[in-house]
Amino acid sequence: MTRRKLIAAALFFTVFGALAYLPPLVILFRFDLRVFGVPVETVYVFALWFVLVVGARWFSRVLPDDRPPEEKLPQREAGP
Repeated sequence: MTRRKLIAAALFFTVFGALAYLPPLVILFRFDLRVFGVPVETVYVFALWFVLVVGARWFSRVLPDDRPPEEKLPQREAGP
């Protein structure tokens, strides 16, 4: 993937994560069903949290570093 596509994907991932926690989407999972005794709404919130953490880790590994190369950094002058 190109750098531009990775940055766009990271932005989309961030916006998706923020929107997925808003009440209209969380309310979709409010019904009387339990997974191992835990309400589905709670499972949704923690599963989404886990996916966002794993995605953030992946993007932190894949996105290129923005620091300029060493040869392009301005040289510091020795002070007195």
